[in-house]
Amino acid sequence: MQVEVTVTRRDIARFNLSKLFRLKSNLIVLAFAYLVVGMGALKGATSDGQGVDWVVFLVVTLLGGTLLFGAIVIVSLIFVLISSNSQNGVVGPHTYTIEERGLRELTKANDTLNFWSAIRKVDKSSTAISVEIAPWLFHVLPRREFESDEAYEAFFREIRSRADT
Repeated sequence: MQVEVTVTRRDIARFNLSKLFRLKSNLIVLAFAYLVVGMGALKGATSDGQGVDWVVFLVVTLLGGTLLFGAIVIVSLIFVLISSNSQNGVVGPHTYTIEERGLRELTKANDTLNFWSAIRKVDKSSTAISVEIAPWLFHVLPRREFESDEAYEAFFREIRSRADT
């Protein structure tokens, strides 16, 4: 079973945003942002020897932590999009083939066989199939590249059954 897809920067951005609150690492970064801002807010609130206004502390921590997390996400996404090109095989044409030993990816930059036992997770959304190879390393197969919804579902089922995730 084989499919040829063209991955764009838009696909990469959409995928990253769809995983924003579903990846454990992102939730850790969010918690860290709240912790850093909360510690700063607490230090600022207690520096004058007065009591702490806990409502203000909570609002500052939540708002500041969310803004810090948002800034981290934006900078990270910009870096990912700038570094994604056809020379390194991230964007552009990809051929995925389901083989007996694993999922083969062929691009201008590489020819890789990911053994079924090495695949961590296979997932799908309304826009793409994602195959997690390692933390922060995914194959993204956009739905629009499949000839039909049935072909999209069949490819997903086949990968999932072989990877047994």
